[in-house]
Amino acid sequence: MTDFLAKLSAYLDGELDGTEAEAVEAQLASDPQAQAMLDAMMQADATAREQFDAQLAAPVPFTLAQQIKATPLQAPAPAAAPVRPIWATLAAAAVVFALGGLGGYALKGQTAPAVTAGWLADIADYHAVYASDGEHLVEVGADKADYIETWLGRRTGTSFTIPDLSGFDLAFEGGRLLVANGKPVAQLMYRDATGAIVALCLQQSNSTKTTPPTFNERTIKGFDFVSWRAGNAQYVVIGDSGRAELPDIAAAAAQEI
Repeated sequence: MTDFLAKLSAYLDGELDGTEAEAVEAQLASDPQAQAMLDAMMQADATAREQFDAQLAAPVPFTLAQQIKATPLQAPAPAAAPVRPIWATLAAAAVVFALGGLGGYALKGQTAPAVTAGWLADIADYHAVYASDGEHLVEVGADKADYIETWLGRRTGTSFTIPDLSGFDLAFEGGRLLVANGKPVAQLMYRDATGAIVALCLQQSNSTKTTPPTFNERTIKGFDFVSWRAGNAQYVVIGDSGRAELPDIAAAAAQEI
């Protein structure tokens, strides 16, 4: 279990190569206990991030600030080997305990709490802001589609073709550049006849996937997500919760993009 937990942690951080990542995804698709472990790890990761952010936001005591100011600067220590963020370590340590409750909960056919680490949480925050901003929905309009492909493809390091989703009553509105989990993201915005927004986002992956994509569905911060990896990128389609055709939209986008 320890080896698989370490591999799951590396998978969440995008540190596995294509073959290793595909092996993890195959196990997640066929093994409910493995999926429960991933859900528990993401729950622990999200909790650790929230606690860490709360610590950063807390005011520094005056006496401590004085001590820091009075401490002389020292020469930098020799560079150490890269380490995982503290919340990733905490997540790996806490997941075994969490499995005692959350894992059993998931294995009973229930749905684990909808949380995630990394770029999807950032995408949910962006979507909550921009999807409701009618006049400033995009940076570059749909009339400059070729420019959007060139511009965002260059900025993300991932070439793509804007999918035609008119078969789902979705009109392409344009695109914008985001930053999620410290990396550039291309966001393509679509609007249906009711005014509802569906976004397709893509970001360069740390590994290359050569096998057919595996689609993962989840709900994050009130929005439904369908994500997958293909080639050298990871993709996600996001829409309002309860949009039944979102998996079909993702499958169509994956064929065209």
